[in-house]
Amino acid sequence: SLGDRHPSVATTLNNIALVYKAQGRYEEALAYYEEALSIVKESLGDRHPSVATTLNNIAAVYDNQGRYEEALAYYEEDLSISKESLGDRHPSVATTLNNIAGVYDNQGRYEEALAYYEEALSIRKESLGDRHPSVATTLNN
Repeated sequence: SLGDRHPSVATTLNNIALVYKAQGRYEEALAYYEEALSIVKESLGDRHPSVATTLNNIAAVYDNQGRYEEALAYYEEDLSISKESLGDRHPSVATTLNNIAGVYDNQGRYEEALAYYEEALSIRKESLGDRHPSVATTLNN
């Protein structure tokens, strides 16, 4: 038995939350994400990449709700952990930068969005190559 505080339980909680998010059941999604966050912090430490991933998931819910300042706060914490644990030029860092750009874009803060999109593009080209689908996604934004 893994126990109810094992990181695998957090993965399952994240997956359940993802389904709730897809259904627009944001408060339920947030409850599952917050429980997953508690487990990964407790079992893996506050600065583990899995913590960053869960913070990113929570931020996406806030973004979908139009709660942009909360989304940005979670994305910024995700970015900090990702840079520290994975390095400044890791593809996961580019994903978070792209997500932050999306929030700024949603707010009509286009200059800020553009700066984040450009940094995400630079990292993706460098780490994944010019022909990777993630590069095309960033260019499309």
